[in-house]
Amino acid sequence: MPKVQVESFAEASPIEREGVIATIVWRIFLIWTVIGAAVMVAGLNGGNVAAWTSSTAAQEALISILAYADLIWMVSAAAVVYLRVAALDGLTRARLSAAVILAGSTAVEWIGAQTGAPFGPYRYTDSFGPRILGVLPIAIPLAWLVILLGARLLVLEIQPTVTRIALSFWVAGIALLTDLNLEFIAWKVRGYWQWYPGEANPPGWPPWQNFFSWFVLALVLHALTPWRDDRPVVAHRVARAALVVPIMNVLFLLVHVSRWIRA
Repeated sequence: MPKVQVESFAEASPIEREGVIATIVWRIFLIWTVIGAAVMVAGLNGGNVAAWTSSTAAQEALISILAYADLIWMVSAAAVVYLRVAALDGLTRARLSAAVILAGSTAVEWIGAQTGAPFGPYRYTDSFGPRILGVLPIAIPLAWLVILLGARLLVLEIQPTVTRIALSFWVAGIALLTDLNLEFIAWKVRGYWQWYPGEANPPGWPPWQNFFSWFVLALVLHALTPWRDDRPVVAHRVARAALVVPIMNVLFLLVHVSRWIRA
């Protein structure tokens, strides 16, 4: 944790406090990522805990933990990314960016889960934490926030002078690649959602319109978010928030490889 040259955290400057909080949430994200990697690679989920322990109490505890584990991971990732965006773009712009992404993704995903448009026929389950009115997991809008703002931070870390239009296209491209990496795990491994609900013999891959819609929605939402052209240099661990999306993708790839090895 960064050293704060004051008697207490409450007396620290806003920049010092932000640095301390950012470090705490970054460490939580890393710890939870390691735990998540172990759980996903091992294939542990709420439906097979009995194979891991015969203790009823342990099974109930594991089921309770697993029900919120992925949501906690997404919340910690969102906190890391949001704090970095707030430090670079200012609190007002960060709030507006978060509001645009959270509201926009919630509206589109809600409609999608109810009607199948624009992504295709799918339904969410309880495996990604609590659902809003039994439809949309709270973690889904947070995932959009993490991917879009995390991708922005990654691109700006690599190419600080990128134009606004190019930045939105890069962010949309990274979002699309992340979805391609995530889909099988979210559907078949973690059971966050179900494609083609009700079909006796569903296809083995999501509809292609899902990926097209992901790219377009990511492009539009990011283009609507504000950010500073004259971004300041924020000293604490400059690149760490930019690593959130790459870390998530490495985790997904690790799960793919582990399942391929066991097959």
